Amino acid sequence: MTRLGNDPDILGLAKKLGLAAIGDPVEAILAQCRSRLDRWTKEAGGVRTIAELESLVTTKLQMVFEEIRSDADFDRITQIYAVGKRDFVFATMRLKFDDQANPTYGALIRRKTAAPDAPDRYVAVIDCRGDKLARRFFTRWHEIAHRLTTDVDPDEPRYRSEHDPIEQLMDRIASHIGFYEPFLRPAIQEASRHGPLLSFATVQAVIARAFPSASFQATLFACVHYTASPVLYLEAMRAYKKETKRRLEAPSLFGDAPPLGEIRAVKVLPNEAARRDGFFIPTNMRVPEGSVIHRLFESEPQADGHVQECLSQWKSQGRARPPWPVAVEGRRVGDRVIAVIQSLGAKPPRKDRSRRETRLFQ
Repeated sequence: MTRLGNDPDILGLAKKLGLAAIGDPVEAILAQCRSRLDRWTKEAGGVRTIAELESLVTTKLQMVFEEIRSDADFDRITQIYAVGKRDFVFATMRLKFDDQANPTYGALIRRKTAAPDAPDRYVAVIDCRGDKLARRFFTRWHEIAHRLTTDVDPDEPRYRSEHDPIEQLMDRIASHIGFYEPFLRPAIQEASRHGPLLSFATVQAVIARAFPSASFQATLFACVHYTASPVLYLEAMRAYKKETKRRLEAPSLFGDAPPLGEIRAVKVLPNEAARRDGFFIPTNMRVPEGSVIHRLFESEPQADGHVQECLSQWKSQGRARPPWPVAVEGRRVGDRVIAVIQSLGAKPPRKDRSRRETRLFQ
């Protein structure tokens, strides 16, 4: 079971959903959400596009979206819901969306004054201003995930950190149902006719065919999940070792500027095949200078790189990863590089530990 599956909040949610006794709670919740969508699409006689699926699901869930494209939209929403419908929580929510320290992308609100059968009993407010627009598609499905699984407080929407276990689970659900497998799998198969590896070109083709509103990054992550061979999704940026980070959190007597962080793998997400084969890079591991991921930090934003490398150049405390040939494709996006690392061969055999231990005692 994953660390997320052992979290008390996730276990509590699974219990509320009647899934407490069914193996890994994360997988059980994902399966329940997918089952509901499958049932609704069957009852509707099928859906042809992801937009049709979203419309069907939100109708079933008595849910509507309100998007913030400019500051004036907060005034519009206040007039509609706080003034017109007497749901006053809408009048104060802008403070949360404008909080730079803990940015909010969306919020789900259960209207106190709505009738039980009202089609807009639940309102999801989605912030599409500035850089947040790129996450519009995924944020909409993230709020749908909340509506599918969690209770909503009518007095005040919950604003959690993105590192909160419930928020991490909602992201998993959003990727699982927003990139609905009956649409995603054929799109990947069609886009992969010219080669077995998952490439950025494959992702762009998947977007064009099935998910025109989705971001490149969210689609890339979904494609990694459905790829049959071992693949890692990786994000790298400047960061610190844990000891350095703890030291920097203490106030400095001299007001020294913090040192420039090293380029590290701050997020590493393996697909199922990678987990099965032990194909991984530890989170926060330093990116080797010889990797294209490191070189992309010196490139212009949106620069791409695609090369073959060996996993053994990734080292920590003098220990290297196995000599595993890999394909690496990366792209610099803002202050980070996003990349896919794919296995190009069979898992290297483990060293004979007993012989190594024998040499140590000779």
